[in-house]
Amino acid sequence: MKANDFEEEKALLTKLKNKEVKAFKHLYKEYSEDLLILAFCLLENVSLAISAVDELFERLWMDATFECIDPPIHHFLYRELRKNCENKRSGFSI
Repeated sequence: MKANDFEEEKALLTKLKNKEVKAFKHLYKEYSEDLLILAFCLLENVSLAISAVDELFERLWMDATFECIDPPIHHFLYRELRKNCENKRSGFSI
């Protein structure tokens, strides 16, 4: 991760902590496709993959989870998505 990327992610996280909708839309556009691919690889089911990604972003927004995220953001997102997918495979939903 380049220093400039790190600073951009810190700025994005600050905006997300302030509940800026535009920043949240940017986060979704930036990461949702890759997260969906990962979820599908883990779950091998399109509907469950979409649900896992949607639930992740919904929880991020509703719970204001941005306070505990440090750059790089994708590490946090991938880790949380894996947890969502494990729960879906086990039959539990977060």
